[in-house]
Amino acid sequence: AILTPDTDLSDMYIIEIARGCGWGCRFCLAGYCSRPFRHRSLQYLTTQAKNGLEYGKRIGLLAAAVSDHPEIDELVTKLRKMDAELSVSSLRIKPLSKILLQELQKSGTQTITLAPEAGSERLRQTINKGINEDEIITAINQVAKQGLKQIKLYFMIGLPTETDEDIDEMIRLTSNAKDRVERLGGRIALTIAPFVPKANTAFQWLTMAREDTINSRMKRLKNELTKKGIEVRTDSASWSIVQGTLAKGDAKLGKTLTRLSKNSLAAWRRALEECDLNAESYVYRELPRNEQLPWSVIDCGIKISYFHEELIKASQNTTTPPCPLEECHKCGVC
Repeated sequence: AILTPDTDLSDMYIIEIARGCGWGCRFCLAGYCSRPFRHRSLQYLTTQAKNGLEYGKRIGLLAAAVSDHPEIDELVTKLRKMDAELSVSSLRIKPLSKILLQELQKSGTQTITLAPEAGSERLRQTINKGINEDEIITAINQVAKQGLKQIKLYFMIGLPTETDEDIDEMIRLTSNAKDRVERLGGRIALTIAPFVPKANTAFQWLTMAREDTINSRMKRLKNELTKKGIEVRTDSASWSIVQGTLAKGDAKLGKTLTRLSKNSLAAWRRALEECDLNAESYVYRELPRNEQLPWSVIDCGIKISYFHEELIKASQNTTTPPCPLEECHKCGVC
């Protein structure tokens, strides 16, 4: 562990309680490349927490899905008995532990982040999120009833096959959530980020949405929801293009990176131009399924045929069940 005041969350001792994720969201690099799901023992985690409490009161629990830890209730109960103040990374909507929420509230947590990811039922099936609207609303009610004052909802825009109707559904869902939360004394806020296809995911062959489309939809969401009293924070579409270029880039980009004089969009674009490259050829070009991928030299353990199957299922709005608890051999990792 590295403890320094010169960083974000410098007053928090962060413990990774689990690694990997079996839910199979098709956009998620960590979910694929960190398979299979495995967790650290209760004894190990409480020992780590004792060490952390020598430096401060705040303990941060980190995992792709914190509430997936099979002993999460016992863990947070023990940590609270040790007088730890608890924080967690964003919580998965299902499963959502009541005891976890209670202990977070007792430790002074005011904000919980939930991630529906997409506004419509159809689009959540496309990305294999594995949750429906009833489950989203139930989770929001559950958080609000525990007295947690703010619920942040995380969405992506520009997901594969997204249309204006999906944005309509996001506005409707968020407005519904706002009405329910405010009746319980809380408030809703949104964080919206452009979708960036990542290497070694089911969407690695696909393109990003056009920057003007992203900006138009973010502007509409801000206009519609802000006037309803909902705070909306959006990530930069321009910087997402940078991220997309790096995510789907090849060896040619290495030279570009050596030419960056500073961390700015202007410097990035100038470096690309000096190397006779452009971001559009990376982020707006759909890759043929039989093309050698630049990142194929990295073996994440998952068969390329499995990614092909997941992409086909996405186009058909067909879901894949979560990884079973026992060993299986479908994706190639186990």
